[in-house]
Amino acid sequence: MSAKPESPSKHMLKFISLIVSMTLWFYVLNSEPLEVERRVALVFIKPPGLAINVEVPKSVKVKVKGSRAFVQGIDLSNEKLIVDLRNYPYTQENFAIPLESSMVRIPFGVEVVEILPRQVILSLEREINKFVPVRIRSVGDIGKDLTLVEKSHLPKKFKIRGPYNVLKKIGLLETTPVDLSSLEGEGELRLELEKIDSRVLIEEKRDVEYSYLVKPNKANFTLKDIEISFLTKHSRFKASSLKASLDVLVSAGKKDSFSQEGVRVIAEIPDAGQSDKVIKVKLRATLPDGVNLLQIHPEFINVSLQ
Repeated sequence: MSAKPESPSKHMLKFISLIVSMTLWFYVLNSEPLEVERRVALVFIKPPGLAINVEVPKSVKVKVKGSRAFVQGIDLSNEKLIVDLRNYPYTQENFAIPLESSMVRIPFGVEVVEILPRQVILSLEREINKFVPVRIRSVGDIGKDLTLVEKSHLPKKFKIRGPYNVLKKIGLLETTPVDLSSLEGEGELRLELEKIDSRVLIEEKRDVEYSYLVKPNKANFTLKDIEISFLTKHSRFKASSLKASLDVLVSAGKKDSFSQEGVRVIAEIPDAGQSDKVIKVKLRATLPDGVNLLQIHPEFINVSLQ
């Protein structure tokens, strides 16, 4: 006898059974307890006028446990473990602060299993502030036949705050190093401050702006009769000179291929807002790489607005 084909209702029952079994399987997987570790920022509320004078961790390791569905994607990057020191016996030389699970805010369905470290040892002392100068740290040497004729930086000093016994040892702040061998012409660099003791706070911290002017000691080329390019909004003006000469130092590797192409002398005339006025304008030059300006002749020109 030939077997009877299964009815459509039996196929439907098998399909429903498969869906139910898969649902139960995913439920079991997601309900299985899962432990994960996350970093949480450690923040201290200090008593007024006092500072922590020991190195403390910036964050702690928090191990949490819960259903896979709750724990797998948990994000504690914006959470903080806050320790209020205002009620602790800071007159003691050292005291321990236990780190408890109640100090961490966590989502529903998740529990804190462990915090590492379990405690921190602290010591407090008088907090002071003072201004300290900034020193530009340099490495290397200015190129041969060149001189660093001008240098300056801003800000000149920063206000720092921290424990008395730490601050009294800090007399200046240093920047990341400037490679003097890379300096050419006139320019400006933005320098970061070198890292200092983590117990010290630099108020209004920002990059240090370092300005420099490097000039050659002597010229090996004089470029004559370079036409001046005038940058101005004025339609009519008269200049005391239309051409200039440049004393330049061309590096050894550029001497054989050097030409005046790419050399420009520029006069930028400000918007004076009125005619019949004579303006003294300083000339500047743009030069190819490997060419250093010593002097522009003339350095200034007079421009009459008409």
